[in-house]
Amino acid sequence: MENLIRGFWKGEISLWKSYWLIGELLNALFILLIFNLEIYIFGNKQLSSFLPFLDFSNTSVLSKFLIITWTVFLTVGIWRSAENYKGNMIWIVATFLFLSYRVFTLRLIFFG
Repeated sequence: MENLIRGFWKGEISLWKSYWLIGELLNALFILLIFNLEIYIFGNKQLSSFLPFLDFSNTSVLSKFLIITWTVFLTVGIWRSAENYKGNMIWIVATFLFLSYRVFTLRLIFFG
């Protein structure tokens, strides 16, 4: 497991695995975990009114910290995988654009 995390961080995992399996699938599970943590552990029932669109601007400081740390981890790992990718340039550019948008949306966590 440690080798997988280290390999992801260094960009040694293929781009499609980094982006789709870790960046999208695992990220979705992580966001659902944070969402449930807020509702059931911290008692933040108002989040359930935002169900179609997850709004984390009213979450606890711990959840915000976890989301920011997780997003930075994902972004660095996927970015490095894109830099190591030897295929078509369009996938590298598309990945950089998607990652830039993901980091840009972090401001919504604090400002809603």
